[in-house]
Amino acid sequence: MKRLPPVHLPPSLSIALWLVAALWIVAIAAYALNAPREIVHAAFAVGLLCGAAEWIAIRGTRR
Repeated sequence: MKRLPPVHLPPSLSIALWLVAALWIVAIAAYALNAPREIVHAAFAVGLLCGAAEWIAIRGTRR
């Protein structure tokens, strides 16, 4: 089996990935604990917007 070299992410992308993951975890926990809908929807919306911004940023740098 061939070993691939480790892939290093830029620091800004790594931080953004952690941010989105944390937002989604908070949203899932809030939903599971029956938090108000507005909090859950806001956390999911912020996570989706950050994810879209990351995707656009990565897509723009690889061209």
